[in-house]
Amino acid sequence: MTCARYVIIFSFVLFTFYPFCESKALTIDKSLPQFTLNLDDDSSTQKYLGLKNKKSFSISHIQAKLILVEVFSLYCPICHKQAPIANKIYKYIQQNPELSKDIKVIGIGAGNNQREVGVFRETFRIPFPLFPDPDFVVHKKLGEPRTPTTILTTKNGKILSVHHGVIEDMEGFVLKIKNIHAQQ
Repeated sequence: MTCARYVIIFSFVLFTFYPFCESKALTIDKSLPQFTLNLDDDSSTQKYLGLKNKKSFSISHIQAKLILVEVFSLYCPICHKQAPIANKIYKYIQQNPELSKDIKVIGIGAGNNQREVGVFRETFRIPFPLFPDPDFVVHKKLGEPRTPTTILTTKNGKILSVHHGVIEDMEGFVLKIKNIHAQQ
């Protein structure tokens, strides 16, 4: 058996049998910790996020009222179940003119390098920007939430919603996003 297979099997066992725990740091009405993400030279990502000539950025730089942050890992089987749901939520936002101008979606690969993020993007056909966090720097600042975790925050970092695990009720979650958007 190759080393990669051992890693995948170990990751499956870890994420399947490790008790699910929610991050204490991520609670509604608290502030999202400050962190920066590195941008590659992908002009479509820069255009989508409204970033010009930047090598790195923080949430406050994104040109949107609300930012939906999906924290994932390539080696998390629960994230594999969440990926198609995240894609549908992104598609719904993009197809709604009111929401698409005010809400941007990004993903952060906890413990994933650029190659692993690329594999996740290709495997699950992720249409929104994904950013690596290979040394868990951002993940630690977020309070080390279990993956997947979905966070809805304002541009200024006020946390409006936190969902740990697979979003089972996508319609209800989208309705929640719409209601929060209407209040902003």
